[in-house]
Amino acid sequence: MSNKDVTKKPSETALFAALYRVIANKELKSKGVNTDYLAECFLPAMLKFLFKFRMIRNNFKRKSQKITPGIYEYVIARTAFFDNVFSEALSAEIPQIVFLGAGYDTRSYRFSHLNQATKIFELDVVTTQNRKKKCLEKMKMDTPKNITFVSIDFNRESLISVLESAGFNASKKTLFIWEGVSYYLEPEAVDATLEFVRNSSGSDSIIAFDYAVSPSQETINHYYGAKEFIETWEKKRSSEPFRFTIEEGAIDSFLDQRGLKVEKHFKSDEIEKVFLLQEAGLLEGRINGLFQFAVVLSK
Repeated sequence: MSNKDVTKKPSETALFAALYRVIANKELKSKGVNTDYLAECFLPAMLKFLFKFRMIRNNFKRKSQKITPGIYEYVIARTAFFDNVFSEALSAEIPQIVFLGAGYDTRSYRFSHLNQATKIFELDVVTTQNRKKKCLEKMKMDTPKNITFVSIDFNRESLISVLESAGFNASKKTLFIWEGVSYYLEPEAVDATLEFVRNSSGSDSIIAFDYAVSPSQETINHYYGAKEFIETWEKKRSSEPFRFTIEEGAIDSFLDQRGLKVEKHFKSDEIEKVFLLQEAGLLEGRINGLFQFAVVLSK
């Protein structure tokens, strides 16, 4: 695998997340689980063909479960969580929504019928963003007029300067969607992002994000699938290493020190119960125990 980072080639993890969403859409749509029916447009042609077949999908899931237990289930739950946050914001007619690392997100398209006047800014590195736009153009997907694509290097560029150049209004209430991003950033970039949310957006602005906890060698086996996931990531995803984590139970104090307040928080077992329940009341599966969700208010 190439060691080039995401500033030089499209994100591989964004592609894998889209692949998981494709499988979920094919297998779980009829079971009451939120799915992304547009994710398939980001897959290479060969994968689109192969993943039409249940046997191929099942083999992929079995391999994934062996080397990264609970990640497929985590992506399903994460999709449902952020779908809820996004659609509720549109229904409430929040003035602005900013995707901090949009990847191959399709919510601006899937929920366009709910959008009355909300301006949406999709930020990401230029390599991934350009591939996304090309895939959407190939599928003849018209970009809604309220979406602005903004290229950025999160580790080097100023959020406020990049966003304001794109038309962002720092005085208006904003929802920030920070999905699948925080753990790839340097701690300084995480602090800068949270400082931006606190100081450069309107009152009652919100940031919703997922993050990874940092188990010790003594506690790692308490987190379902964590040991296997970390070992696999170090071997297979060296181009996108984890750089930022938060200690278990420290989320409130971590955010309080940065002038932010937790409104909602979900640990892994709570994520399973809230976002993976089928209509029959059975869990779809266990998620990897490293990850948690937070909805946070600026003070």
